[in-house]
Amino acid sequence: MGAIVFIGSAMSGSSMDALQAARRLGYTAILLTDRKAFLRKQLVDVQLIYLELMEEGIIRKQLVQLLQSGQNINAIVSFVDPYVSMAANLSNEFCGSTISSEALQLMEDKIATRLALENDRASCNIEIIPLGGMKLLTTNYPVIMKNPVSNGSKDVYLIQDEEQYEIAIKRLKKSCAGMQMLIEEFIEGPQYIIEVVVVAAIPIIVAVIQQEISQDYTFIVTAYDVVTKMDETDYRDLWKTVTGILQKIGFHQGTCHFEMRRSKSGWKLIELNPRISGGAMNRMIEEAFGINLVMETIKIYLGEEPDLIRKKKQSIHTSYITLHSTGVLLDIEGVKQAALYPGVVDVKVKPSIGATIMPPLSMGHRYGYVMAVGESLEEAKERAENAARVIKFYIEPF
Repeated sequence: MGAIVFIGSAMSGSSMDALQAARRLGYTAILLTDRKAFLRKQLVDVQLIYLELMEEGIIRKQLVQLLQSGQNINAIVSFVDPYVSMAANLSNEFCGSTISSEALQLMEDKIATRLALENDRASCNIEIIPLGGMKLLTTNYPVIMKNPVSNGSKDVYLIQDEEQYEIAIKRLKKSCAGMQMLIEEFIEGPQYIIEVVVVAAIPIIVAVIQQEISQDYTFIVTAYDVVTKMDETDYRDLWKTVTGILQKIGFHQGTCHFEMRRSKSGWKLIELNPRISGGAMNRMIEEAFGINLVMETIKIYLGEEPDLIRKKKQSIHTSYITLHSTGVLLDIEGVKQAALYPGVVDVKVKPSIGATIMPPLSMGHRYGYVMAVGESLEEAKERAENAARVIKFYIEPF
């Protein structure tokens, strides 16, 4: 039996779905992780290897040891930051894959991505500032300030004026000392995730998902709608935009996702990420279209042809749970009841009893979700929101 090595994983969501997909394809799943929480988690049919550090040299040594022990490694994959391009490069080297690892590496740095695409029609105005000094902005407010290597909306701020700019600089200095920050023009318009597979330099848009965003000082996606029908002109323009961007960065083989806004002047790039979106994204796409995107990604790494034909078309809405209290979680009620609501296909709650709860400052502060299907997006949304209201979190304030 062959094996697929996974470098890193979240405790749930798309990257965990990938471990299951490898087993469904008939391979042994080997997970390399530095997260001690996995040592307490019962993973069925997954070979877990705990590493103190997830550095490339250490991972290379572990791969050699696996090969020397007789393990037949067919692919090396990662679905989590910051290991995607490293895994692709190692898979190309050890397994003969043909993944565009250099383009994936570019996507892992938001500044490098913006500079590579500065003349593209989907780009916005940017400024790069050092955190070492207070530099006056030449861009008009409002703007977005980002840590160029962040993910999950961490260290991403909406800046409305000079006072907010100075506050953000002070906050970022604590976690991003010595780094450059990316300042972007704020783009108006609805925001979408575009999940894309590229095979032999041909991009295929697998799914378009509209995001509902809580927009305050930070940005938190609170809900997703899988788009089952799009205006033909908008779709053609989207495909041309996506294709042009991928050609410019030299992306010919692999998967990625775009975050884009449909503005008055056309599609504008918000972010470009070197993997499927995390959380419930893989499950949403499978429920909507019958495509297991992490499985098809693994096939590409294996040198096989992915199956991206839609087997069905179903409206999906996913409502995420955020809380506006700070304290210790005492209990959760209503999860089983929510799962029994009509149309509900998945319910997840993330925190365990005793966990610290806080208002959302990043996507990691979303504490669960309810996913529902419907004859229309409106029906799916109503079902998911009604079921989510049943779930109660009991918190002891600090």
